[in-house]
Amino acid sequence: MVKIIDKIEEWITGIQKYFLILVLAFMAIAMFAGVIGRYVFNSPLAWTEEVLSNMQGALAFFGIGYCWHYKAHTRVLILHDKLPLKVRRIVDILCDGIMIYCLIRLLMTMPKYMKSKSSFLVSLRWLHYNVFNTFIVIGFVMAVMYIVFDIIRIIAKFNDPEPAGQE
Repeated sequence: MVKIIDKIEEWITGIQKYFLILVLAFMAIAMFAGVIGRYVFNSPLAWTEEVLSNMQGALAFFGIGYCWHYKAHTRVLILHDKLPLKVRRIVDILCDGIMIYCLIRLLMTMPKYMKSKSSFLVSLRWLHYNVFNTFIVIGFVMAVMYIVFDIIRIIAKFNDPEPAGQE
């Protein structure tokens, strides 16, 4: 079961990685074009600031699961690493459960939030704010998925001994 989860997670992470690369490349090019337009031609691109600030916020939430996959999120390891292995695994499961609870609560509030932001951008009247908000929802769902995979891995190796060379 863990091998299947690893394959699914690897596939999803690969897609997410290339999507993030493309979006960040677009953001860099758009920001560069905005700077050139403003300071070289004295004619700023009206849409860049609004679009890029919304994209930055949406991508921060979209990247939560990606960071979770690579264990790049914030952890307090000073205490965690001193605990016995089984206690550490129990703490990990409890913390993962709290994260899932928080993310699900946030997911439950998103429809109301998206309804309140049901408008179009000022600079690009055809682009709806909920395009960006959709990536927030996707990010929360993917984070929950990554955390559930993490819990399954912890449970699967719960009674395994600690690897040699670790305390």
